[in-house]
Amino acid sequence: MKGFTRLLAASVVLAAALGGFVLLNDSNGDRPLDPALAFAYPGSAQRLEAAYLEWKERHEQEGADRLLSLRLGWSKAYSSEFTGASGRATIDLDERSLRIDVVGLEDPEDFEVWLVQNVPGPGRTAQPEPGDPTILAGALRSERRKGVLEADLADRLEDFRVDQVVVAEKGGDPTRSGLLFGTPTLFQRLYLRARSGGPSPAELPFAFLVAAGADLFFNETFAGNGRTCGTCHPADNNLTIEPAFIAGLPPDDPLFVAEFVPALARNFEKPTLMRKLGLILENVDGFDDLENRFVMRGVPHTLALSTSLTAPPGAPDGTTIPPEERTGWSGDGSPGSGTLREFANGAIRQHFTRTLAREPGADFRFATEAELDALEAFQLSLGREADPVDVEAIRFRSEIVSRGRDVFVTQDAQGGLVAAGKCAACHANAGATVNFLPGGLNFNFDTGVEDLPDHPANLVDAANNPRDGGFGSEPNPRGGFGNGTFNTPTLIEAADTGPFFHDNAIETIEEAVGFYNSAAFNESPASQVLADPTTGVAIRLEPTQVVAVAAFLRVMNALENVRQSTEFAERAEGARHPRAVAASLALARAEAKDAQEVLDGGGLHPLAVRHLRDARAFLKKAAATHGRATRDARIRSAICALERARDDMIEGPIPFGRPGERRLP
Repeated sequence: MKGFTRLLAASVVLAAALGGFVLLNDSNGDRPLDPALAFAYPGSAQRLEAAYLEWKERHEQEGADRLLSLRLGWSKAYSSEFTGASGRATIDLDERSLRIDVVGLEDPEDFEVWLVQNVPGPGRTAQPEPGDPTILAGALRSERRKGVLEADLADRLEDFRVDQVVVAEKGGDPTRSGLLFGTPTLFQRLYLRARSGGPSPAELPFAFLVAAGADLFFNETFAGNGRTCGTCHPADNNLTIEPAFIAGLPPDDPLFVAEFVPALARNFEKPTLMRKLGLILENVDGFDDLENRFVMRGVPHTLALSTSLTAPPGAPDGTTIPPEERTGWSGDGSPGSGTLREFANGAIRQHFTRTLAREPGADFRFATEAELDALEAFQLSLGREADPVDVEAIRFRSEIVSRGRDVFVTQDAQGGLVAAGKCAACHANAGATVNFLPGGLNFNFDTGVEDLPDHPANLVDAANNPRDGGFGSEPNPRGGFGNGTFNTPTLIEAADTGPFFHDNAIETIEEAVGFYNSAAFNESPASQVLADPTTGVAIRLEPTQVVAVAAFLRVMNALENVRQSTEFAERAEGARHPRAVAASLALARAEAKDAQEVLDGGGLHPLAVRHLRDARAFLKKAAATHGRATRDARIRSAICALERARDDMIEGPIPFGRPGERRLP
């Protein structure tokens, strides 16, 4: 406990040294930070630090160590009106110059560019507000169908921190007439501070950031309708929700505010689709027509986000940039630059509001810059640190699972004897990135899932389930708004985070694999890339092969459950703070239960299932034990049972992620 207190105190000092980057909001009634939060939630400071160091290395290899490059886009949080325009801002920190390129504005010369430094204080947020220092960089000029600005910032950047770049109507200002927004990510902000003589990576308060972010994620309502981020991403349900979980919630749970708050009764949620299918209403194309412009989408989990955020450069998948990062669904759910950081304030305006007016300061408050730092840090700390290096090298003990893996990775059928699942083309090593380009890139695809007959949401309530057009805002000839594409989810966590696809159309992992045999997929744009030149068929698997591929995915999921359960158990071993012990053991038990259910659901590895039951029993006894020595012995027995479960599934260590950090000394 004393060791943690010292670390926390040091972290607060470092936070202050960062110029407000990582301090919890000091002006909106923040709560004292419970030290137990460092281990009470499923985040890992070690994973956050590893993600930052990987980003830093890649950033410097690209030669951009002196450049601050930001995407610019419509912000669901801040923009004065909806627009499909987008652009990029590049600040040369050595030359002190700015370059802006914007496409999609009808008359670029009606707009000018501002730099904004956010100022913390009572009642202030990350939104550009009166009193924030600003720099008017200049007006856009028209050049080859785009708006361009080149500006020499000279000494105007001295002692000025760029928190936002804003394209606003000429004659206005960024607080009232901002149209396009972009803001640095947490990693960019930390890097810039280090570049200016701030703390090195070894000195950064990653543990404090993760703990603060967890507190905000699960407890902060942002003065809204009672919802938190954890309302739809609960820690005890794999950070997602589905009908079975929803059915167990009390009637006054904030998820159901549309049912008991009159101001939210229409056009905020569709309660029938939420309760029966776990679908949430999203206004991804703006709030101008709430009656007609909305889509219904499932809640994606937030595990292993750092492995799947990178968008392809040059938009070869038919998308535009922003989004800078692929945060789920169609890949354009986040406002402004389209980053995980900015996602939070877009979600607050969408889901936390008290009325449909969505008036900041009256219906909710936006997060502060410091809160955005912490929320981004926590989400980047969740789940695996990395995808497997090579799933073909994993030695599975089940012949069915091994066969499923082979079908999964095979790209070309050989004489009709070897099935080509072609799954790895879009899910390299069962993750969320393509295998045909280097760099861990997440692509958008139109797989035709919206064309499935008897879509569950249409059967339940077709009138309130408009076609989801996917990425973008242009009208789609087939209905909805967008180009029909959705970004690729990771498959390692898939088996216990269903239902599947952006619209929860498919219930089980076997059915999700079987979808790729369907006419809807084999007639889709995505299938044409994979189609056999002779037959025109992209994928055709026999029922036994569908089961084998699903078995492979189930075991991959169970292995990740076992890894996480072991990590959480190790956190509890020897820990002193009662809440940290209880929370870590509860998480360890939940992950062991998930592994058991995932294997049971496919009739796989009955011996491993027995070991998982043993692990859960030891963890339950440990949670009820007050003596530390006895408790730790029971935790160690649980870890041994988890290791036996692993050994029944594969030979060797679990092939992804690194061990989580142990308790603090």
